[in-house]
Amino acid sequence: MVSAPITSEAAKADYAPYRPVQYLGSKMRVLNEIRAAVAELVAPNAQVVDLFTGSTVVAQALASDGYKVTAIDTQAYAEIFGTALLGVHRVAGENLTLEGLNEHFDRKMATPEYAQWTSAMVREDEAIATQDISALRDLYEGLPLSWKRPDTASNTSPMTSVYAGSYFGVRQTLSLDILHSLCAELAGNQQLSLWQRAASKTALMHAASVAVHSAGKHFAQPFKTTSENTRFLDGRLLSDRREDIIVRFLEGCQSVSSTPFYSQDEHRSLKGAAENIVSDIGAQQLYYLDPPYTAQQYSRFYHFLETLADDGVPKLPANTPITTGLYPENRYKSAFSARSKAPKAFASLMGKIAAQGASAIISYSASSAGSDGNARMVSLSELQEICVGAFGKSRVECQTMDHRYRQFNSTGNSNSKRDDKEVLILCKSV
Repeated sequence: MVSAPITSEAAKADYAPYRPVQYLGSKMRVLNEIRAAVAELVAPNAQVVDLFTGSTVVAQALASDGYKVTAIDTQAYAEIFGTALLGVHRVAGENLTLEGLNEHFDRKMATPEYAQWTSAMVREDEAIATQDISALRDLYEGLPLSWKRPDTASNTSPMTSVYAGSYFGVRQTLSLDILHSLCAELAGNQQLSLWQRAASKTALMHAASVAVHSAGKHFAQPFKTTSENTRFLDGRLLSDRREDIIVRFLEGCQSVSSTPFYSQDEHRSLKGAAENIVSDIGAQQLYYLDPPYTAQQYSRFYHFLETLADDGVPKLPANTPITTGLYPENRYKSAFSARSKAPKAFASLMGKIAAQGASAIISYSASSAGSDGNARMVSLSELQEICVGAFGKSRVECQTMDHRYRQFNSTGNSNSKRDDKEVLILCKSV
């Protein structure tokens, strides 16, 4: 097994795909190294798979290099990102343009279904305009949220009934509810194509990611104010609440529409568990893997995106306590994030890939000695042994990259004490 460094100087020219949301472990800064490694193993126009595609930035980069890409993830939001950003079902010249959204919002707010929130929205607007943090927090404390008062649950504003005052403001959640409902209505009336449906949901998720009031712009839990961080969070609360969901949604529509056009059957975006789906997608030349390695389940950080990807109705647990993060019931739990399951899951997956005669590239972020980051469920040496077992020692190479990345610990806070190097494990086809 060969170990060698790989640096950005040895990689391809810079490429910047569209990242629709803030995403943990994003590979934006090491895309060139990944692209160079792929080029080492397969020919141009090869069929490649981004197996844990997430925000799809790697899939987009590989598509730009001319490979035929299949983007796969267990999460529905990632499948939607892949459909929108790889141009699945997109016809030539097709864009996403929605007009009159502010007027549509005002009309909806004048209806009885939404009018119950008008007073709270006006009070919120006034508190933000005058920077009255006390009034803002008092307002949020008294909101009639469905998880506090089940009798207030709303079918027309389900996200507002759950998330207003925590992850988002009242106006923001109402905007999310109204935009989600509008896009669903347009899709149901066949006024949005399959690609436009994915593009609209991608744009809505982008807006939510920009506006959310949380560390790292994820959804593990909203910010919690303590005596030590009051001044910072007061400013952050005002800043986040000033974000206009409709403006950010339109920004997302434009960004998605500006992504490269591919023939509508050139790429695929699929939903499924990696360890199962590799047997069902046909012959591939290469798999790129960036799986979860810690006990932190990605579904914990992005459950709200799954709600947007689905019907927009939060499904909180009925018989267990509501968590600070407002997690839904039955959220997905990956075998790769469990110490008791991860080694077997990796061995099975790599065995299936090797049996296909395909190559593989695995991204791994090693937690170095002294780091206060999250423990890995599979160590680098264990993963290398698994790869050698599937592909043979002479066909496995480990490349170290000159990149260190930001990670979050179990409390959702960014770690400053870190020296966690990124490596690529290259497995050449048998």
